[in-house]
Amino acid sequence: MRNLFLSAAAAVAVALPSTASAQLASPNGALPSGVSGIGGIVADLIGTNGTRLVSQLSASSLYRGFSNNPENPVPGTASGNPLTIGTQTGFTAGNLLLLGGGLSSASFRFTLYDGDTGAGNFDENDNTLLVNGATIGNWSSVSTSQTNSTGGTIGSATLGFLDDQLYTGWFTTTDLTALGTIWSALNTNLNLVFQLQDVDPTDNFFDFTQGINSSLINVGSGPVVQPPSTAVPEPASLALVIGGAMAMGAAARRRRKA
Repeated sequence: MRNLFLSAAAAVAVALPSTASAQLASPNGALPSGVSGIGGIVADLIGTNGTRLVSQLSASSLYRGFSNNPENPVPGTASGNPLTIGTQTGFTAGNLLLLGGGLSSASFRFTLYDGDTGAGNFDENDNTLLVNGATIGNWSSVSTSQTNSTGGTIGSATLGFLDDQLYTGWFTTTDLTALGTIWSALNTNLNLVFQLQDVDPTDNFFDFTQGINSSLINVGSGPVVQPPSTAVPEPASLALVIGGAMAMGAAARRRRKA
């Protein structure tokens, strides 16, 4: 599997406690060191050829407020129903070309304070995640972990994003229709638009801006392609290897003649 890590922000490595790491790990394996333990939106996409693309949208660029009254109007967010949580930009045609022409799976990590979608909360089973217009999942059905502001786990894993608390969890889809919708819009607009659809909007305050802390909120790493460990050498490298072997063989023949 090849890995391509994408973010528009500077690289900052943030260590997460091992207990939280186990609960918050991506379904696709370890994330790049520049991705924060909690906070922001992490997109983990797997192409049809197995290539992996990871991006992180900083928490400071996400939505906070009621769906009809944003407290931090920043580019890429919008009030309404669905409300636009944030928009991940920075993708290029070259990035997407490496994914083999489509997606085989897509996972998205969210950190949300005061989600009210846990068991018994007033928005239980009321909220749905949309990515590029595709339905991804129910905010009450996601396995989540409660953490403090530095990413340390406080309680055990649960379902949903609970009232007046900070939770982080992963949505994952392998649905071909949803993946096709995400892929089509991603190729056309070179972005991922994250939205929350609410059965009864304007009744809850959402805060997607919380993360590790304000000084480490913009994290990620620039586009880097990591080829598989079994990668075939580039032609230039292969020529060097062959040339080197031929030179060593000629030297050995000269020594035998001497």
